[in-house]
Amino acid sequence: MPDPRDITLPIYPAQARFEVEAGLADVRFGCDLNVCKGACCTMKGAIGAPILEHEIAELERVLPFVSKYLPERALDVIEELGVWQRETDGTFTIPTIDHADCVFVTYEGDIALCAIEKAFRLGEVEGFPKPISCNLFPIRIYPEKRENTWFVCYEEISECKGGRARGKREGISLMDFLETPLVRALGSSRLEQLRKLLLN
Repeated sequence: MPDPRDITLPIYPAQARFEVEAGLADVRFGCDLNVCKGACCTMKGAIGAPILEHEIAELERVLPFVSKYLPERALDVIEELGVWQRETDGTFTIPTIDHADCVFVTYEGDIALCAIEKAFRLGEVEGFPKPISCNLFPIRIYPEKRENTWFVCYEEISECKGGRARGKREGISLMDFLETPLVRALGSSRLEQLRKLLLN
């Protein structure tokens, strides 16, 4: 496995092909933590957040810097399972606490936040703000059956109703709101091509 710090943008290789959900550019969205309370980090489900294989080493690298922000229960799960697990379909995910909170969740009052992102913003870790699937949410990039082909779509969930309301109220485009992680994933030139494709 290559050292992820040697991997440069974009995360998805230049030869990757993307199929994009029609209407993605029309979605209005802007996270409203006062409404959702960070629900994307605490949603109940069978598995945790998906990660790319090269992100495993990054999670292991940042753990010593973020562990001080994690509750004891999360540290117990990490000690037992580690910071990643392989699912039956061969994909990788982050373990959760009782199939809900991500093990990297930290709380500020009643709001769930990503401890990795907190440490990144405080300058305690470099080069890895959080896994790209978390960074992009509620945009998802799913692998297709065809090799090296990916489907880019918007995942509408009830927990994000506050984000949809804010986006409509303030006229925030989902793609503008997530421009930084989209550049991180695709690269600026491919994002520009994607915008032109969706606007035609």
